Formats: sequence, structure tokens, C-alpha cells
Amino acid sequence: MAEVSEEIRNLAVRHQEFQRQAEALRQEMGMVQASIASCDQAIMTIDELKTASEAGKTAETMVPVGFGSYVYAEVKNPDKVIVNLGAGFSAEETAKGAVETLNRRKEQLTKILEQMNASLTKLAQGMQALETEAAKLQPGQA
Repeated sequence: MAEVSEEIRNLAVRHQEFQRQAEALRQEMGMVQASIASCDQAIMTIDELKTASEAGKTAETMVPVGFGSYVYAEVKNPDKVIVNLGAGFSAEETAKGAVETLNRRKEQLTKILEQMNASLTKLAQGMQALETEAAKLQPGQA
């Protein structure tokens, strides 16, 4: 009987580890989803500024000045965009080029999110298998 109890404890420890891994993965997935939303927002803003400028309207946006504060500013040349390339590097691109770069990044992030989702599914299946195994070891279970 002590042997069964030890097996159940081992299963519980493995289950808890799976739970910790799943929670960490969910947090990472949240950060990836936030990055995808940020790409979408940047693409939309670039497109709106470019459209306003092409229509002869003043391209205007809000610029952060720190501590959650913004000022309104006119965009003199909405076709020049500085895009973060990663690893602390940025580059100036045309609006079209910036949107293409952001769309590529979004595609990469979406693929990463899909891989994370698959990993989360495997963790859930692993937890379910452990629960099934533990249920079989419980006294009175067949």
C-alpha cells in the first residue's frame, strides 16, 4: 500500500510540474499576443497617417512624452518610418516597407504562438494522462 501511495505522490509532483510549465507558457503566450496586437496597431497607424497625407489632410497623431502623457503632433513625412528590427537595431523604411516588415514580424509571432499552443495542448494531455493513472491507483478504483 505504501508503494501505491509513493507512486501517487510521484504522479502529483509530475502533475504540479506540468501545471507550472503550463502557467509559464500561458504567460509567454500573453506576451506574444500583446506583440501581435502592437504590430496590428502600428500597421493601422502607419496606414491611417499615409492615407490622411495622400488625401491632402494634415497627418496628425499623438506622441508619447512620458509618464502616460501625450502631445498632438503633425507628421511632416508619413512615408518615412523608423522600424525596430530587434536586438536594439532600427532602420528607416518607407511606410509600405514598414508595413511589410511589421506583417512579416506578425507572421513570425503567429507561428510562434501556434507552436506554443501545441506545447500547451501536449502539457494538458500529459496532465490528463497523469490524472488517469492516479485514478487507477486510488483504493477502490479499477
